[in-house]
Amino acid sequence: LCFISIVLFGQNTLSHNPDSVTFHTEDITLFWNVFDETKPRFDGKAFQTKYLDAGSPGLKGFIKMRIESGSNLSKTIKKKLDYYNTVRESTLSIIGKTEKIQAYFHTLKKLYYQAVFPDVYFVIGAQNSGGTMFDGGLIIGAEMFGKETEEFKPEVNIEKIELVVVHELIHYQQNYTPSNTLLAQSIREGTADFMCELVAGTHSNTAIHEYGNSHAAELWTEFSQQMRDTNWTPWLYYSKVTSRPRDLGYWMGYKIVKAYYDKAVDKQQAVYDILNITDFDNFLAKS
Repeated sequence: LCFISIVLFGQNTLSHNPDSVTFHTEDITLFWNVFDETKPRFDGKAFQTKYLDAGSPGLKGFIKMRIESGSNLSKTIKKKLDYYNTVRESTLSIIGKTEKIQAYFHTLKKLYYQAVFPDVYFVIGAQNSGGTMFDGGLIIGAEMFGKETEEFKPEVNIEKIELVVVHELIHYQQNYTPSNTLLAQSIREGTADFMCELVAGTHSNTAIHEYGNSHAAELWTEFSQQMRDTNWTPWLYYSKVTSRPRDLGYWMGYKIVKAYYDKAVDKQQAVYDILNITDFDNFLAKS
């Protein structure tokens, strides 16, 4: 699962107050209203006009490269109808989970007083992205989350929804020098997981850590030979490699960031350093 994030700058106009955040869940209700109104045909034009065109700024920010259009959303729903029906209850449950998320935002404020807090939009898309950002805040793809059972394996367990939001919120704080290397991108993702762990006690990508920790030496040897390349395969996103977990770059970045934090005497300064990296090679050396 890929949580693609965009590094934003010029954030000084955003609020530093966690209580200023608005959690937008209206698009979830809107989606299911159109879903019920149009079934069993799930007309693409109806989803375009009554959902995408009528939705929040966050929903509109999720269209490009994700939902694409009402037609594409309609095709996805018809192809994966059982999936959408199964996650329906979980998506609606998100409406009642925002209080816990806001408590985590307050915890981040204590760890990093410079933190900014954008609005959060929960939308339902075409089952291809769990989270991203746009100028107006964070966007979370609610349909990616479901209740896990022996018969049904959602993209992400609904119990991790708060952790995914915190992960994306950490991305929103990152003020890094531009770099497209594997090292830089792994540190970006690893930072989001590590800071999420500081905030919430855990993060949403724990499954890959067992493998990473038991193969650390060989993975480091491989990573160190590739880390300055701009080819992220097979470490991040969309890997076709099936012999090991995907997204081990998250784990590698987490280990680098954690090592830096653990060595630091001034933990508050360490958090600042982790979120404001100007030289990834130098950061790695210090870790």
